[in-house]
Amino acid sequence: ECNNNGQHFKRQTGIARREGTTMIRTISFLVCAIATFGYSPELQGSSIYAHRTSTSTRRGFLTSASSKAALLVSASSVMGPQVSLAEDDLVEYQDLECNFSMLVPATWEKTTQSLPDRRKIVFYFKPGSERKTLLFVAYTPVRSDFTSLGSFGSVDEVAQATILPKSTLAGVTDVTSKMLSAESKKQAYFFDYVTKVPDQPLTHYRTIFSLATAAAGGAGNVLVSITAQAPETDYETMKPLFDKIIDSYK
Repeated sequence: ECNNNGQHFKRQTGIARREGTTMIRTISFLVCAIATFGYSPELQGSSIYAHRTSTSTRRGFLTSASSKAALLVSASSVMGPQVSLAEDDLVEYQDLECNFSMLVPATWEKTTQSLPDRRKIVFYFKPGSERKTLLFVAYTPVRSDFTSLGSFGSVDEVAQATILPKSTLAGVTDVTSKMLSAESKKQAYFFDYVTKVPDQPLTHYRTIFSLATAAAGGAGNVLVSITAQAPETDYETMKPLFDKIIDSYK
C-alpha cells in the first residue's frame, strides 16, 4: 500500500509539473506574440485571437491564455503625465499584493489590461519604437498547490522545456530560441535569450519568473512574468537600461 501511495504521489507530482511547464510555455508564446506582431490588426485574425472563451479548467487556461494575447496587445495606450524627464529616467513600480518592486521607464507609454479571471498585464512601450521595444508585467493565477517556482521545475528545466524548443505560434512554424543565460536568484528565475520567427527580425528578451504565494487575499497564487524586449539590432543600445530594470527587481 505504501508503494502504491508513493507511486500515486510521484504520478501526481509529475502531472502537476507538466501542467506548470505548459503554463510557462504558454506565457512564453505570449511574449513571442507581442514581439512578433505587436499592435497589429493581423494578430486579431490569427489563431491566437480565435479562442475567446474563458474557463476555470487547466485546459481552458492553456487555450485562453494564448487567445488573450491579441486582446492584451491591442488595448489602447494610456499616456502618462507630460513631465520633463529624460528618456532613460526610471521610477519605481511596486506591487504590495504580490510583494515585489522594480524600476520602470518614466517616459514610456503605459497600458494596463485586466481580465475577469484575475489575469492582468501592464505594458510599457518605448515611444518611437513601433511597440517593438517594451516592458511588460503579466499576472497569471495558478493553483494553490504550486507553492514555489520549484513546482514548475528547476531554472534549467524550465528553460529547456519552455523557451528553447521549436514552436508553432499563430500558424507560424519553426519559432526558434537560443538561451544566453538562465539563473535562479532572489527567489525568481532570470532568463536572457533571443527568439527568431521566420520573416521577422531577431528579438532579444530579458525575462523574470516569480511566484507570489497567497496573493489576492488568499484566493490563490500568482505567477508573475516580467519581460523587457527589443529587436536584436537595438539591443546594445537598450542593454544598459534593461540591466537597470532587471537588476532593480526585489
